[in-house]
Amino acid sequence: MERENDRLPVRYEPRFIEEAVFLALREGPDARLFYRQRNALYEVSDPDERERAFQSFHQAWFPRLGLADQIEKAINEQPLLAPAVGLCLVICAPARREEGADLLVSPEEGLSPKERRTVRILLRPESLRDPLALLTFLRHELLHITDMLDPHFGYEPVLPVAEAGPPHDRLVRDRYRVLWDATIDGRMVRCGWAPESIRIQRLNDFGHTFPMFEEKTGQVFGRFFDQELHKHAELVAFAQDPRAAVRVSREAPHPGGRCPLCAFPTYSFKPEPESLPAEVIAQITRDFPQWHPADGLCLQCADLYMARIQTGTAHSGFPNAVDLPMPPAP
Repeated sequence: MERENDRLPVRYEPRFIEEAVFLALREGPDARLFYRQRNALYEVSDPDERERAFQSFHQAWFPRLGLADQIEKAINEQPLLAPAVGLCLVICAPARREEGADLLVSPEEGLSPKERRTVRILLRPESLRDPLALLTFLRHELLHITDMLDPHFGYEPVLPVAEAGPPHDRLVRDRYRVLWDATIDGRMVRCGWAPESIRIQRLNDFGHTFPMFEEKTGQVFGRFFDQELHKHAELVAFAQDPRAAVRVSREAPHPGGRCPLCAFPTYSFKPEPESLPAEVIAQITRDFPQWHPADGLCLQCADLYMARIQTGTAHSGFPNAVDLPMPPAP
């Protein structure tokens, strides 16, 4: 089903429409009329014609029940979408964790930039039963899309590869996600689209992801939640090296914090890391240019570097030379 609104064509997956209508009418006052009309369609003898009749029937009930209202309201609120995107698709999400919105760009030649771009929204039909929560969720997701389209934000679809290798890539991605969410939810609060209480949730996420700021966490967090006009490059730089980005003094690592090399939480940091052999410190700083002995490192990483120096295998690319598991998601 495709619906034209004032800003952007929206096409709904037939299965999404059918399931949403069934859920909405499960206890609704129009259920008897709906099933009487629907049962009459079984009298259509041709299978293909009958299938088309069922799709048209559900498509007619979908807007009648107001099931498209919040989706199209959220889309219409974003002025950058219609000029830059050719179509919005709304399809079934297999699970709650799969719900969201993304921007698809076709590689097909001969199309304009607008024709190549499609916004895809994945939702469970059950989510339409809570209109207020649905609208809040869609506003958050579509602000991600408008950031991608905004030249000022300067979005790049691939983050720079970390010199420290895959474990640090994962850490940078998690940090970037938390920062971006903080900037978006800050905008939503200022627009009146989200309650002030969401600040606490985002502050907790920020503190968990950036434990190195300790008592300065609220101040640093406010830089992203409370201020406008952030850029992709700014978020990337902060995710890669939070301390350098805000020029805070280095503090000794605390038990339960993440090792700055392998990114694993640990309670076993190397005592007096500044006493490591000079060649070990030099090798670490070649692999991690922003690292300083005062940042600390876990015993496992210290032992691995010591072993590599002793066996003559010290060379660049520490995470590539040692098979480290991926760190857990924050």
